[in-house]
Amino acid sequence: MNLLLKITGVVLLIAGFILAFKPDLFGKSTPPIEPYQMIENRVKWGMLIGLGGFLIFYNSSASWSLTATVLLSALTIGIIIARLIGFILDGFFTKQLYWLLMELAFLLAMGLVYWKQKH
Repeated sequence: MNLLLKITGVVLLIAGFILAFKPDLFGKSTPPIEPYQMIENRVKWGMLIGLGGFLIFYNSSASWSLTATVLLSALTIGIIIARLIGFILDGFFTKQLYWLLMELAFLLAMGLVYWKQKH
C-alpha cells in the first residue's frame, strides 16, 4: 500500500509540474491574455504538486491533526512552487508578491503548529 501511495504521489507531482508549466493543456478555451490571470491558472495546479509531494514524503501514521498540518503545509508548498513558476514564465507582479508573502506566512504558521505538536 505504501508503494502504491508513493507511485501515485510521483504521478501527481509530475502532472502538477506539467500543468503548472502549461495550464491550458486540457482546456478548450483560449488562455487568458493578462499575465496576472495566467499565474493564477498555474497556481491551481500547485495543489497537485503539493499533494504529490505529501504522498511521496509523508509516511507517518501519526495523529490526524499532525497529518492535517503536514498536508496543509505540502499543499501550500505546491502553490508556492507553482506561483514561482508563474513569476519565471509570466513576469513579476506586486499583487502576486503579496499572495506569495501570505502563503509564506501561512507556511511558517503551519511549521510552528507542526513543531508544537511534535514537542
